[in-house]
Amino acid sequence: MINFFNEYPLVKWILVGFGILYFLDKYGIFSPIDNLINRIGKYKFKNQAHLNNPKLKEIITFFNKKQFSNIEQTLKSMNSSERSFAFESLGQYGDIKTSDEWINKEPYNDLPKIIKGYQLIHKAWGIRGRGTIDSVSNEKLVSFKKHLKKAEAILIEVNNKNSIFKANAVACLLTIYKAIDANRQYVHQLFEDVISEFPEDVELHKNYLEFVSPKWGATVEEYENYLNHINEWSPFIQQLILAKYYFDLNYFHDYQDSDGKIEQLMTEVKAAPIENNNLYRYELYKILYWTASNLGMTEYEAYYKKMALPYLED
Repeated sequence: MINFFNEYPLVKWILVGFGILYFLDKYGIFSPIDNLINRIGKYKFKNQAHLNNPKLKEIITFFNKKQFSNIEQTLKSMNSSERSFAFESLGQYGDIKTSDEWINKEPYNDLPKIIKGYQLIHKAWGIRGRGTIDSVSNEKLVSFKKHLKKAEAILIEVNNKNSIFKANAVACLLTIYKAIDANRQYVHQLFEDVISEFPEDVELHKNYLEFVSPKWGATVEEYENYLNHINEWSPFIQQLILAKYYFDLNYFHDYQDSDGKIEQLMTEVKAAPIENNNLYRYELYKILYWTASNLGMTEYEAYYKKMALPYLED
């Protein structure tokens, strides 16, 4: 096993910086992360969860027409990345009232509860917005957390059952717990338990990385404990985690790739096409596009923008 912090020695002092950023934001002094995001327009777009993918758009149509059995059948036929994007699509484009109707109709069915969890999370972040912490009213912050707590209550109920959508429910919980106070040891154990069942689930890894990132208030030890297992994961998950790490390193600390590792990653990803049924490739392409743009790597910027285009909604 490689030691991530020995391989990437800059990370120690970077994490100190992330910790400072987080606490400045948390206590309302100012929001440096939001300030950075708001500074450049291209980071303000919304992800287009359905990717203009016919299968994902079809499941939205099923939901709007209340064809609940078709939704369940379609989700069960999908691989994990397709399923994650389908849930995200229903969270972004589905009406919570329809989920409530489904829950009332089938109270013992976990699926509409998970969909409602995604919808509440999407609505929560819509209420919170991307403004600086001082520009968000107390009323909006209260509503933001209220929606997340509602989603948590629903998803905890699902997680305690033997649901085939358990990985999705836990991935949602990880997104919630990065934004609210939580028993961190409980969350770590939650991830360890579910990742042992679904070791290649990208949504779980992506959301847990955010939970253990110091920019969201985690400790250096939490981050290190996760990243030091990087070589145990699939090549794609390694690439995605490294891409997110490099983006943060460049964007928040103006790291200019003096050792050439970012360019090496971009070259490797470009040289080895990713399977079409892995929809998280769009997340990887998006992050590499942003990083290439920041570093002035025009050839890679053009390439990865084109590759990420279905995911970008300006």
